[in-house]
Amino acid sequence: MRSAREILSVSFSASLFNKQSQAVLSDHLIQRISSRIQLLEELTERTGEMTVSVSGNIDPSLLLAKFRSVGVKNEFPMHGVGMFTRKELRILTYSMTSQQSNVAAIISSPSEVNILLQHLVHSWRDGFIFGLVYTYFLKWDEMKFEVRKILDVFLTQKLSEYDGDRMILKALKKNISFLNASNGDVLLGSTISIKDHEIVDAPGFLSLPKNWFSYPYFSKVIDAYFERSKSRLNETCDRVLSALRQHNRIETTKRTLSKIIILADANEFAGLQDLVKRFAFEKIGDPGNSANWQQFANCTSSEAENIKKARAILNEWITRQFINVFFEKCINDFRRKRFWLKYSKMISQFRIVGSMHVNSILKNDTRIRDYVAARFSKTNSTSDGNAALMFIIKNHLFIEFSDDGAFYAYKLSNKNAPSIDDTYFQSTSKLKTPSMKWLAYRTGVYINEMHDEGRLGHNDGDLQWESVADFWMKNKADINV
Repeated sequence: MRSAREILSVSFSASLFNKQSQAVLSDHLIQRISSRIQLLEELTERTGEMTVSVSGNIDPSLLLAKFRSVGVKNEFPMHGVGMFTRKELRILTYSMTSQQSNVAAIISSPSEVNILLQHLVHSWRDGFIFGLVYTYFLKWDEMKFEVRKILDVFLTQKLSEYDGDRMILKALKKNISFLNASNGDVLLGSTISIKDHEIVDAPGFLSLPKNWFSYPYFSKVIDAYFERSKSRLNETCDRVLSALRQHNRIETTKRTLSKIIILADANEFAGLQDLVKRFAFEKIGDPGNSANWQQFANCTSSEAENIKKARAILNEWITRQFINVFFEKCINDFRRKRFWLKYSKMISQFRIVGSMHVNSILKNDTRIRDYVAARFSKTNSTSDGNAALMFIIKNHLFIEFSDDGAFYAYKLSNKNAPSIDDTYFQSTSKLKTPSMKWLAYRTGVYINEMHDEGRLGHNDGDLQWESVADFWMKNKADINV
């Protein structure tokens, strides 16, 4: 009897089939498929599983209304348990931060959070953890500590019980200490510093999406990283500034950058000052504008003091640079530059007055070019080389000029004194009052008489003019360095 193969005249060779099948997918197509797989893996790494897709006809706002009517109004212990599908519960875990008109978000109420957790336990799926962790990290510093503690205890229990293969849940379980409501964020920042990893890779420690680095949880992760590594600021400063840029939250920037500024004021980190100053101007704003440097919401007293101190230091750095440039470029006078640099820490406000020619000179100096516009008052001249440096120390307005004459000291209470806030002056000569008395009258090495305001020349006698000025500053203006 003939076989089926013979009847159908089919000739089949297994080895030939195997050889030909290998040519079905070309090398080029295989490369394209591999490339797409790699792209998908990268997208998964960036976004992770921590996203929710609201599909079908489920409206989150209506779901929240249902939760409050069914899940809250019913008496304990039932609370409508069993009235929600798992899909609805999953959406609720991501909607805990949503507000409804005049009704606060679930996350703001410890009792509502506890009720939602009862619903989750009744219909438990490990996937619920994703939404809870999302909410936990997103509202870390906004939720009440009581709520944070509730979520901490619940997540700790559920992650400890987890024995599946999901990468994120396994990573969270392994690093559960970083979710601790009291100091998990600080612990993570310190750990990353000890291991000398890039701070921007912090989400990767928990296998979380990279874009979560902007979430509030990572605010004190960055701050703790800085605190742990501040002795190596010359090495780690770029890392911290890069982290602040990527995190991009003004509260974090003010908290940590103020500490960096204070530390960079020390001689050992002086080389970082230009870098830090530019970053501060970009991310917070000109310290000359107090509104830019207001304390943030829920700022501690020490953080508020740091912000205030950092602003003063930043102003001093800028002031010192302007003093250097003024007495180097507008008039080459080393002695005057050295004298006023001593007092730079006490200068609260300053301004340069001059022609457009002077403005051009200043803007050609890379040390100050970015800060000139907000600190320059123009005169009606385009080419006059005369310039004036106005600055306030305590209760006096001081004015130095780019000539060899005298400097002037006006009391701020003097209504006839020039205003440092004016952005236009007819000429620098209008800032002088030649009829004013000398600040100090001297005979030999003795100072016989002093006045509250006036002028003082830069000429020496038996005493150098700097000695006379120092004496007047200390004994008449109550300005001590």
